[in-house]
Amino acid sequence: MASWLGQYCLNVADLERSVAFYTSLGLTCTSRTEIPDAFEAIVENPSGGSKFQIAQQKNQSDSVDLGTGFWKLYVNTHDVGETFQGAVAQGATVESAPERMERWPVSIAFVRDLDGYLVEFVTRHPWPDTVPADGPWLGQYCINVTDIEASIEFFELMGLDCTSRTEIEQAHEAIVENPERGSKLQLAQQLAQEGPIRMGSMWKLYVNTDDCRGLHDAAVGAGSPSIMEPARLERWPVTMAYVGAPDGYLVELLQHDA
Repeated sequence: MASWLGQYCLNVADLERSVAFYTSLGLTCTSRTEIPDAFEAIVENPSGGSKFQIAQQKNQSDSVDLGTGFWKLYVNTHDVGETFQGAVAQGATVESAPERMERWPVSIAFVRDLDGYLVEFVTRHPWPDTVPADGPWLGQYCINVTDIEASIEFFELMGLDCTSRTEIEQAHEAIVENPERGSKLQLAQQLAQEGPIRMGSMWKLYVNTDDCRGLHDAAVGAGSPSIMEPARLERWPVTMAYVGAPDGYLVELLQHDA
């Protein structure tokens, strides 16, 4: 059974505004979809990196509820200053200006996008030759968890690998992924976390697989709730299911059928 992370999905108040913001940074809108409950778009760098799905729920009104589940989205870039200035010009709120970090060979900056989601811009010194040469690309998507070991165990059960662990001043962090393909997910257990995670307007993340039924049943057998049994969709040649991850995160299992 092979698995890899697909896009991660956040709800926004205004889809067109969000697409315009992220494409202004140098990302590309590679698809748009309308489903019964939402308008959706994917932004990414087609040359590599992660995928980000933006969704405007049709019953959405006013601002989104950020909750406490989502922490930040990483946008990797060859020029952190240029990307930072471009975001500010598009209306992003400055959290911190670009600075060189002493612990790692990187320069970083933080902004909040037009819905208030935290975005970290990262330039590594130097980037390896394997990264996209053209413009920014999406790095990992970071969610807060209450028990990082339980969350790692869940995503390893999904067929992903824990490829790094980091301790920073305020959190324990780990990255789970398929090192050979797909997106990256960062898990963060905040040291000051108290009580349960509140999802707010977060929607879902995708795990692509060649065996939707097998992955669904493995998750349920290990104690995860089944939100939707595997079903073949009529609109697209896919089989999909939903399971719950620790802390109540919604995970869509997606098998592309031949």
